[in-house]
Amino acid sequence: MSIGSERLTEISESLKKVYKERQTIMSFESYLNRVKAAPKRLVRNAPEYLRDCFDYFGTTHTESNSNNLAHTDSISRFKLFDLGTDRGVAIVGGERVQNHIYQSLQAFVSQESANKVIFLHGPNGSAKSSTIEAIAHGMQRYSETDEGAVYRFNWIFPVDKGSSPRNVSGESAPIGFAPRRDESQDKLETYAFLEDHQVSSKLQSEFKENPLFLIPMPFREKLLRDWLGSEQKCKPEDAQVPSHILMSGLSKKNQLIFDNLLVAYNGDVEKVYRHIQVERFFYSKQYRVGISTVEPQMSMDAQEKQLTMDKNIQNLPSVLHNIRFTEAMGEIVEANRGILEFSDLLKRPLEAFKYLLTTVEKGTLGLLTASQNIDVVFFATANEKHLDAFKTTPDFSSFNGRFDLVTVPYLLKASQEKKIYRRDIETISRTKFVAPHTLDVLCLWSIMTRLKHPDGEFYDGNNRGLVNRLDPYGKAMLYDNRPLDESYSPADQIALKQIVPLIESESIGSIIYEGRFGASPREIRAILYRIAEDSKIKTMTPMSIFAELEKLVKDRSLYDFLQFEPRNKYHDVSHFIKNVRDYFAEIFEREFVLAMTLVEENQYDQLLARYIDNAVASVKKEKIFNRKTESQENPSEILMKDVETILGISGDAGRFRESLLARIASYKIDNPKLNIEFSLIFSDHLQRLKEHYYGQQSKQIEDNLKCILALGTDREREFNEKTRKIAGTTLDQLIKRFGYNEQSAKECIKFLLTRKGV
Repeated sequence: MSIGSERLTEISESLKKVYKERQTIMSFESYLNRVKAAPKRLVRNAPEYLRDCFDYFGTTHTESNSNNLAHTDSISRFKLFDLGTDRGVAIVGGERVQNHIYQSLQAFVSQESANKVIFLHGPNGSAKSSTIEAIAHGMQRYSETDEGAVYRFNWIFPVDKGSSPRNVSGESAPIGFAPRRDESQDKLETYAFLEDHQVSSKLQSEFKENPLFLIPMPFREKLLRDWLGSEQKCKPEDAQVPSHILMSGLSKKNQLIFDNLLVAYNGDVEKVYRHIQVERFFYSKQYRVGISTVEPQMSMDAQEKQLTMDKNIQNLPSVLHNIRFTEAMGEIVEANRGILEFSDLLKRPLEAFKYLLTTVEKGTLGLLTASQNIDVVFFATANEKHLDAFKTTPDFSSFNGRFDLVTVPYLLKASQEKKIYRRDIETISRTKFVAPHTLDVLCLWSIMTRLKHPDGEFYDGNNRGLVNRLDPYGKAMLYDNRPLDESYSPADQIALKQIVPLIESESIGSIIYEGRFGASPREIRAILYRIAEDSKIKTMTPMSIFAELEKLVKDRSLYDFLQFEPRNKYHDVSHFIKNVRDYFAEIFEREFVLAMTLVEENQYDQLLARYIDNAVASVKKEKIFNRKTESQENPSEILMKDVETILGISGDAGRFRESLLARIASYKIDNPKLNIEFSLIFSDHLQRLKEHYYGQQSKQIEDNLKCILALGTDREREFNEKTRKIAGTTLDQLIKRFGYNEQSAKECIKFLLTRKGV
């Protein structure tokens, strides 16, 4: 046997195993046994199924402010959105949107009807359609599990070459067929498992109705009360039976077939059920099975056509020839028992979707020959410009009651924004080296374009002044739980971090909400690929980002966000470039110093912590434990005086040390559940220690910067051997420890020297 044959056999056996485990085809009797074992699961409507899909994949908890401050709120994130779309693209952020959708589904379940359109609106590129794609993908995955199994049915009519149209009695012979030579065939319990060559006609139900609708009322209710009562551990009369499953759920075509067969079989419903083949189906966006999308178009989303030349219709038994068979089609029909997305709904003429008012409210679809009950969760998307225009029309008030509006803003945290472009960076990295922090500076710039000036009136007197001082850079740092600049005292930073949830929620619900305007991910992605495709740029660095941004902001007609007039530093896109330049310069200088291996990364923190411990012990007149000697000793006056000299303390040292203790006490009162973090409480003193070191080493740092650029050139001989050795070590550390390559490291060094005016 060849390798290819072995593989085919292996695939075949695997598919047989999956097919057997999933029990894709079954008889009506087998299906009823399955319903009896798990009735609640198999009587779900689309909203309940989708709600359970969210629950199936579980949740994690994200925090609005990851610093775990006392007033930090926690919000659930559904893991379904980590699965992402069918292309494997996870939805970054959007937890509030996800929770709003889930709450809407919960409301539909309580009301037993999806009586509103979940309407996602926001700026272009804010992941509205991607969110719905992720939900669709989750449904596909869920339907492949045992808990998410869903079923529909087909009509099966067996072949009989001796058929006679005169035979219509269900007593003397199979309907529409002459007596068989093998009378045992007429005693078959089901035709569900007949081979294809044994089947004369197979009619599928385009609405994918639950097979339970084949049981007429009130018998259906009695069965379900028995089974649900057993599952709910209550009397049948007390069992909670969903109202939707007690309605007339069959399409007109299926109801006519059922009624005609029942007459032909003289009321013997068991013989009717022999013709039922129950089939498990799986949701699929690609093949439009229970998931469909309506693009902006002029045509209606459902229609009906008469079937005449269809082979399956022609081969039906004569008892069914009096039925005028029609077939419903269109996106709503395809989406029945699932979800339907109206993409960019408001781009369609108003008349093209007015039918939604009655369709959504009543849960019925008007066709040419009948009115069909439908089971669909409706979604819609639109950008803010179209929604604003729609709100001015007289018809909006009518639609507003049928819309559940969900705002989908841009992301407001640079660390989250970075995750959107992970795949893009991976793709670009295959052909062009991407230096560290390249994406950081671009995302930080994009976030600042989306921020709006805080409304001081929204806050109490203690916080109003602090919030009003926030510029876009400071606000972006605050949202991402990064330290603010030295203009904010440690107490100010702590106070601001405590009210981050309040600042984030300030504009929620307003027309001009934060995240409505600014650079979209599509524009950011375009910037990345323009640089990637530029053959003159050999390495993608923060400097190439700065240059591309400078080009972008020159033409203010390109994008709406470039046309806003700057106000209190907000919307000043050119100034934001300066902000990200300063941001990167500070980061790279810190990495460069660490790469010189002259100082450990946490050396300043350790020195500050030792000083605070000694100072506090001095104030309390206590001893301090010396880990080296493993004994209790008096606080070190030498250490304290050295640090206080660096900090510029010229007055009473004792009083200064007392102020340190008071600051710690104040922090503990405001944050009783948190550990003491000296680097946070005394961030101003920590910064002073770092600046002191840089001042002492500035000449050596500058020489090292110049020497690295000279390595491998004739200018290398201008530096002594020790300097060249340090330069080589630094360059090696920048590459190995911080992820630069030689070219990008040297470009960053040139940038830093230019910033220093050297």
